[in-house]
Amino acid sequence: MAKTVTTSRALVRNTVFNLLMLMSNAVVAFLLVPFFVGRLGKPAYGVWVLIGSVFRYRILLGMGLNSAINRRIPMYLAKDDEDGIRRTVSTALFFFTIVALVLAVLTLILAVKVGDWFEIPPDLIRTTNVLVLVVGLGFAASTPLQLTTAVLSGLQRYDMVSIATMIVLVVRTALTVVLLFRGFGLVTLGIIYSVSEIVARSLQHLLARRLLPVGYVSWRNVDRGLLREMLFYGMNTFLYAMGALIIYRASETIIGIFLGTEEIAIFSTAAAGVLLLSEFLQAFTVAIKPAVSDLDARDDHTRVKLIAFLTQKYSLLVLIPAAAFLIVMGREFLTIWVGRKFQEPGLIPSMAKILSILTVGYFFIMSQHSNFLVLAGRGEHRVFGLMTAVEAVLCVCTAVFTVAVLEWGLTGIAWSNLVPMALVAGVIIPIYFNRKMKIPAKESLMQVWLPAVLSTLPSILLIVVWESLIPPSTWPALFAVVAAAGTVTVVSAWFFGMGASERQRLLSVVRRVR
Repeated sequence: MAKTVTTSRALVRNTVFNLLMLMSNAVVAFLLVPFFVGRLGKPAYGVWVLIGSVFRYRILLGMGLNSAINRRIPMYLAKDDEDGIRRTVSTALFFFTIVALVLAVLTLILAVKVGDWFEIPPDLIRTTNVLVLVVGLGFAASTPLQLTTAVLSGLQRYDMVSIATMIVLVVRTALTVVLLFRGFGLVTLGIIYSVSEIVARSLQHLLARRLLPVGYVSWRNVDRGLLREMLFYGMNTFLYAMGALIIYRASETIIGIFLGTEEIAIFSTAAAGVLLLSEFLQAFTVAIKPAVSDLDARDDHTRVKLIAFLTQKYSLLVLIPAAAFLIVMGREFLTIWVGRKFQEPGLIPSMAKILSILTVGYFFIMSQHSNFLVLAGRGEHRVFGLMTAVEAVLCVCTAVFTVAVLEWGLTGIAWSNLVPMALVAGVIIPIYFNRKMKIPAKESLMQVWLPAVLSTLPSILLIVVWESLIPPSTWPALFAVVAAAGTVTVVSAWFFGMGASERQRLLSVVRRVR
């Protein structure tokens, strides 16, 4: 096996491939929303969103094991331990085979009870039953191979993950558009997505086989002791993943229980912009974890700290102007994007209000995501995961209270997300991270937040003035705002957000990548 060493060039390359892969998925899903609403109708589209949200919880069955794989692989590579890689892959395959069986059973239960548990229109219940079976059993079939993505990321071969994902994405999107235009509905949509999941995992497995040592899958290599260690590590990531998933998706489930599928369509569409931003940030930062694991195994703590500073600062350079855009121009953005599909009086302003509230809350979470990955790469993320889980519980309890007791509707759901996010991710988690990394608060402020704020103030001012003088009413006008704000941010960051050594380092990395 070729030994992987973390370098600036490798980190940039992996980040680029992650951005290409994850953002392509996110952008396609974003662009298909108006098409789905138009072809399916808001109630049926709400069913699609609801079932998708419910099955997103399937990742919790993995109990964070993918994160453990993602950390173990670079550690074993750094030590030239091929036997450790064999034991990791074989043990993970055994575990995920059991998870697949559990998922299949849960799917059968959900297919029978979905009409009782959620407010689904009577004429869509039978279709929803079939949709649950198609989607759930498809995911169950692909589950044993889901470890391959973690293996390839641990090998720092995000290019292979990206290639397989992009091929499937193109085919899936084309089939979706053609078949929905021909009058097919939810069940066909479920079949397309289920089959594409199986194909994508299979392609990744074929690519991973070339990089893994001989005999990487064998029942003789299944190690129960290793499984316990991986689950112990993964449990901490599980708590974070569970919390993040509940924070991102529980609102749709709660709306499905108390309000209905049409309200799910309204809320999920209003939230789509900020979720797209979240997907971008996750794609931008995901390569950090295996890189930190590799550096931590080599006791290179100086570079780990540098990665933590730079990644959070660059994340903020994206987050701050993007959040300002969604808050200031949310109404214009939604009108241009889905205004023709949501024409009820006052609906777009209400959706814009929901988007603004969610943007503020998610800003706090996204600003700390890179810090979580740094701690996860070092295996020190247990408390981070616990706090995220607590944050999720607070979001759910508050959301249920605002909807069922106060009857504040969708706006209440949005506020019930913001308040816990601001408290936990905005105050408690940053304090914990700085203490864990032995970073003084002043150093974090001077190295990360101050240069990020100074670099983004001109773009925020540009967005506010633009909205006041000539609010955009077309896609080209909207893209012009984004392009102008992005350009101003880059220029400002170059002069106000980076030191001379940092600018030189970036130029050096760009030259090597070329």
